[in-house]
Amino acid sequence: MSKKTKKRNLFKFLGDFFKDVKKEATKVMWTSKKNLFKYSVATLAFMLFICIFFVGTDLIIALVSYVRELIG
Repeated sequence: MSKKTKKRNLFKFLGDFFKDVKKEATKVMWTSKKNLFKYSVATLAFMLFICIFFVGTDLIIALVSYVRELIG
């Protein structure tokens, strides 16, 4: 009861694969330049906010540690 394994031709497999990739790539909905700019600005603003938040938090912790060292 052995099943025959069907070997696939590597070049046919790769050809079919890349045809399918090309077919799916045509279905991709690309964003407009206006939305791309808007999302990029929003991302940079968020990154700047997070950076300032963590730097500020670090400075406050360092200041508290320094004051505790002076006091006690």
